[in-house]
Parts: sequence; C-alpha cells; structure tokens
Amino acid sequence: MTDKKYQVKIPDVNDWRAMVKCQAACPVNTDARGYVTAVARGELELGYEIAHDPNPLSTVCGRICGAPCETACRRGFIEGGDVEIDPKPIAIRPLKRVLTERYGPEAGHRLPGRIASSSIIPLNTIDSTPASGTFSPSVNVKGSSCATVPGTGVPQLYSPVRWSRTELQKLAAQPGRKVGKVAIIGAGPSGLTVAHDMALLGHEVTIFEAGPKTGGMMRYGVPVYRFEQEAMDLEIESILDMGVEIRYNTPIGQDIKLDDLRRDYDAVFLGIGLMKGRMINIEGKDLDGVITAVDLLLNYNLGYKVTLGKHVLVIGGGDVAMDAARTALRLGQATAEQKAALSETKARVEEESETVSTALDVARTALRLGVADVKMIALESWDELPASEFEIEEALEEGIQLTPRKGPNRIIGQDGKVTGLEVIDVESVFDENGRFNPKFKPNSETVWECDTVILAIGQQADLEALGGADDVKISPRGLVEVNRESGQTSAPDVFAGGDVAYGPRLIIDAVRHGHIASLGMEEYIQKKPLKVTVNTEWEELPNHVMFENWTKLERRPVPSLPVDRRTGISVVDLGYSVEEAAEQGSRCLECSVNTIFDGTKCILCNACVDVCPWDCLKIVTLDQIDGGEIFGQVVEAQLGGSLSDYLSQGRPAVAAMLKDDEACTRCALCAHRCPTDAITMEAFRFEEVLAYGD
Repeated sequence: MTDKKYQVKIPDVNDWRAMVKCQAACPVNTDARGYVTAVARGELELGYEIAHDPNPLSTVCGRICGAPCETACRRGFIEGGDVEIDPKPIAIRPLKRVLTERYGPEAGHRLPGRIASSSIIPLNTIDSTPASGTFSPSVNVKGSSCATVPGTGVPQLYSPVRWSRTELQKLAAQPGRKVGKVAIIGAGPSGLTVAHDMALLGHEVTIFEAGPKTGGMMRYGVPVYRFEQEAMDLEIESILDMGVEIRYNTPIGQDIKLDDLRRDYDAVFLGIGLMKGRMINIEGKDLDGVITAVDLLLNYNLGYKVTLGKHVLVIGGGDVAMDAARTALRLGQATAEQKAALSETKARVEEESETVSTALDVARTALRLGVADVKMIALESWDELPASEFEIEEALEEGIQLTPRKGPNRIIGQDGKVTGLEVIDVESVFDENGRFNPKFKPNSETVWECDTVILAIGQQADLEALGGADDVKISPRGLVEVNRESGQTSAPDVFAGGDVAYGPRLIIDAVRHGHIASLGMEEYIQKKPLKVTVNTEWEELPNHVMFENWTKLERRPVPSLPVDRRTGISVVDLGYSVEEAAEQGSRCLECSVNTIFDGTKCILCNACVDVCPWDCLKIVTLDQIDGGEIFGQVVEAQLGGSLSDYLSQGRPAVAAMLKDDEACTRCALCAHRCPTDAITMEAFRFEEVLAYGD
C-alpha cells in the first residue's frame, strides 16, 4: 500500500462550464468551441449565429480582438502522452472573421482582404495493486435537465448566455414592462453595445457622440492597417438601424450638460473612453516633438498630415510589471506582501498589455508615415513584455527596432525642439514583493538621436462630460466608480462602462461592460431585479470521433500582405479561406464533450487505462483518495454504506475511477475500447435564462 492521497473534487455546473476554457475566458462568454467546430463541419451560417449571439461587435472582434479565448485554449497546453500533437492554440479570432465576412453585416460588400471561394464515479470491488505516481484527477459526476433550440426539440448546439440576442428578445416580450428613454454618451464599443441591447429590449435610445464618426477608440486608437474600417462601419450601421438615434458633434459638458440628460431620460450611460494620452514627468517633456500615442493615432486615422522627421523613438512597454507577483500567486508561493501588491495592481494587468500593444501600433504607424528609422524601448525584458507574440513578431518583421530593458532618463532638445532621448539601462522592474519599482544601472546613460518622441505610457479620461455632477464618484485613478455587477455609478440613474470605468481593456471587455450596464439599466427602469437561471443538458454521443488527423494538424499563420506591400492604409491580415478555416477548426478538442463512467458496468479490466495515450485515467482504492465531505456522500449514495465503513476494512474492496480532465483530449479511445459500454462520451451544454424577480 501507499500513503499517497489523490486530491479529487466532484465537479458541479461551474466546473463543467470552466472545462470549456475558451468560452469561460471570453468576457462575453462566446461559445467559441461551438463556432469553431461549426467551421470545421462547413456549417458557416450556424457558426456566425453562435459567434454573433452574445457579441454585437463580432465583425470588429474577428479582426482586432485581443483573443483571451486563444490564450486559454486547452490545445495550447496539451503535451506529453504517447501521441505527438501540435500544442499551439486554435486560431479562434481568424475563424470568426471567416464567418462574419460571409454572414455578417459586411457580407456581400467588396472589402479589402481575402474572401476565397468556396463523470460518474464507478465503485466496484477490486483485488489488485494500487497505482502509483503523480496525478491530479477530478471525479466526474454529471448534472441533469435539458435545454433545446426553441420550437425544434433539437438539442442545443451551443451554450447561450444571459445577454444573448434571443434571451434579450424574450425578456422584451414579457407583459407589463415599461418602455424607457436612454441616453448614451459616446459611440465606442461599450456605448454601442448598450444601444444594441436597449434597442432589443424596446427602449428609446439616443447616442450623443462628440465627434463626427462612431467607433470611439476602435476608430481613433487602432491603426487603419489593422482592419477594414468599412467593415466596422457596416456593423455599427446595423446597430443604428435597430432604431437608435445618434447625434454627432455633440459633446456633453458644453451646450448640453449631463444634468440636462438626466432630466430628460430615464437612465444615462457614460461610455466616453480614455481619449487623452498620459505625459511623462522627465526633463524635456514639453519640447516640440514630444507627442502621445493617442494623439498620433487620432490624427493619423482622421487623415491629418503628421510630420515626424527622420528618426522616431517610441517609449512603451507598460507602467506596471505584473509577472512576478502573478506567477508567485499561481504557484501558491506568494508572500503576504506579494499578494497585497497583486491586489493593488491586478486591475491594471490588461492596461499594461494594451499599453504595449499601443506602443507597437504607433511604431508601425510611424513606418507608414515614411519614417525610415523607428526605435521602441521598454522597461521589461523580452520575457516580461505582455504584448501578444504575433504583435511583436509583426513589428520586428516590418523593421521596428525594439530594445527591452531600457528606460527614458531625459529628453534632449535644442532651440525648443527634440534632438534626442537619453536612455538608461534597467536593472530590475519590480522588487522582491512584486511591486513596480524599477531600478536603473548607474552610469549606463546613452543618448539616442531622434526628431520625435512618442509616449505610449497609458491613457486618461477627459471628464468634462460630468459637468459638475458631484454625485458621480471618481476613483483615485481618475476613473468613474461603478458597481461591477450592474454598471451603476454612485448616482442611481447614471451607468458607466468601458475604459472610463475600468481602465484600458480589450474591445471585448468593453462589450461585456455594455451588456452588464444594459441589464442594470433594465432593472433600474423596471424597478425590479433580474434573476438568472442556468439550465443544463447532457447529450450522449455514441458516434463521437475527433476530426481526421486532428493531432497532426498544425496552426497555420493567417495569410498576410508581403512586407514590401505593407504601406499606407493597406490592411495587413488577409484572412483564411474557407478551406483553410475548416482545417484550423478541425484542431479543436471539443472540450464540452466529457468521458462519463458507469461503475455498475465496469469489470475492472483496465483496458481504458491501458489505451489512453494521455495517461489521464487511473483506478485506485478508496483509501488512496482525499475527496472531502462531498466524496463521502457520493460513496454512500453509490454503495449504501459510509466511506468510513469501507476504509475500516483494512484494504478496501472498492475502487474508484479517477480522470484528469486537464490532460484528457476527448479522443474517445477509452469509450471505444470498453467491452461493457461502461464509458460514454456525452456533451455538456448550458443556457442562462433571464426573468424578473419580485
């Protein structure tokens, strides 16, 4: 016998949901698994409906989303076992683009790009030697109930969430609802999402936009070479066509005050974003030739002439290096001080990543403005840079000279004009407690010649729109304080979302903020709470097989323009063809499919354990398991006796099948091998349903 205890858990609905890591990681809970496998099967229209269901800006996100779903994708973490497999995550974002190009608002319009043609615990008697070795299993116990596609009786092919279009339409049809008037300040991604949702709910919606165009930082803060603005315009137009009124060139805080809107509308949403760049507090910051990244991108995207000179230096890389504290916490080794540091700064994790992405964007924009020499410095090392790997690769490919572990010391000038930047070597970015506390190497200063210094060190809000609304609280970071469950500010009739409330985040985060605020505004207007019920469904898949050659298929780069053609406003990414997309979708592990065991049929032949190429199954005796009180309840329910009774037998004559769901690839070899059909492959789906409470 061994003294080893396997730490197991009994999954609940939240665990089953979390196993579909792409959907769990998406801020709006898009069922990426659903549309990726639809692409693989050639069901593109269904795939588009799944992708668009929780995300009214799916066209935009198919081009420029930060794709947290890809970061979380289990395919990117699978390794070991007896089968060689490409461990790169599924190309989820590019597959969404394939769908929107063919069925989204841009379908039928000729745009730049490349649109090509065509667990239950089995407990039995055992008389064998216990297994040994390291293992981190869970004990699979499935739930019940059912959700079907309305009007068809066919099981759901995806898992919709509470802000899905269908759910909002069902809520709007409830009798006795009040139809209100809603004002939205700002036509950025959060404001447009609120407009979409509130229009679906039947409210009268008016957007007040300070500028001449919609999109906010999607338009003014994202270089035009990253995506087709016409596609974004068509998507926004589809939202406005839902009956949304928009008033352009109407800044709030001047002729119209926030208090005026509060008198005329039932609720007001603040989605004004962070449209001002942060300055740096070093010598020379006021010289002619020092500009912020936000100002450069805004002028470039509006078509204004921008003169940068021959040599440009971009200062970026993020204000806060979070990696050490976050890593220590994940390893369970963080000290109390490290945890405090993490708590203080975790709200800025996404902000740091967005800052580096902005720095890369402005550096590449400078190249397109005809600058031959573009350098970028960052405090972080190569390993600490939080920008996406592909963003860094593209920048380097185009000729950006990125130098990590360099900090700005002072800006040099002559006759009021920038002539250079004095840089200093970075010794460390954070201290032993994980706090941002950069230390520089003495006597390592050097002067780099330049004509322009571009500051990509963060953004800030212009709160003029608040116009003396003293009941709207502002945080020490200069952001509007909100209840993160409802989007409501300290003023009951004022809601906020997007960057002005949460700091710089991804576009998909802003969409989530808009959804949350919309449901909060609905509760406020109706004067009654909304409750969410989660229905679940299990469907047996007797013929479940993986796609052909799924282990051998590699992630292919998205086709792009050759480097020598990346000039001006030409969009770099061309997108997959349908055939390429189907191949990439076929790499999906289908994480909502689970291996379910029926212990009453198991004959302990060990065939499933032997055939598993990922070493994720194990049969052990009960005395080797530490599963807590719930595990004891499961044993009693299955066998009719208490766990303590079986453990008192010395060597328990009962076994449990353990499964490591993190290692499992849902290949179904165990189910195919089982001689008694004790193992089934079953799909888990869920549905969030909204209803008014009392």
